Amino acid sequence: MAEITLHKVDKRCSKEEECELLEQAQASLAGFKLLYLHWMPLVYRYFYFRTENSKDAEDLTAQVFLKVYEDLPNYREHGQFPAWLFTIARNQAIDYYRAGSSEVPLEIVDPVDETPDLLFQAVRSDEIQRLHRLIHSLTEDEQELIRLRYVAELGYREIGVVLNRKEDAVRKSISRLLARMENQLEADCE
Repeated sequence: MAEITLHKVDKRCSKEEECELLEQAQASLAGFKLLYLHWMPLVYRYFYFRTENSKDAEDLTAQVFLKVYEDLPNYREHGQFPAWLFTIARNQAIDYYRAGSSEVPLEIVDPVDETPDLLFQAVRSDEIQRLHRLIHSLTEDEQELIRLRYVAELGYREIGVVLNRKEDAVRKSISRLLARMENQLEADCE
């Protein structure tokens, strides 16, 4: 077997590479490490955007991968691994909040900008604040769609599996949600 090294968040593996990665993970601890290194950044980011706390995000990510490690020998749904992984992550988040933790609102951090244009920075900061308020006005289900699509970077089919919805329904929901958000942002600018 050829070794697959997919550590970057921005590179999704093909179905063939995913199967190879899963076979390696099921065969050895070194193989599991490759799987972990590939998926950990997305799982961590998913939890960080839910909790806004790096310690909790790290703990939840570790718990998810412990569960994946324990259940991986029984995994048989090839081609559905991202959905299986984020179903575990979503259930872990539900348990986390059910246990008494209160969800911290999603804070969009304004990245350090080296542009000396103060007007540009002020306008950008205002746009980010409007987007932040808009995201918080969404229902929890709508926020979850945003997290799974843009934070966890799942496809529509995978989101459908996680949420137990049809792929077309997920696609339409996200499309309508984005259109509504765009209209609301435009209305706020007027």
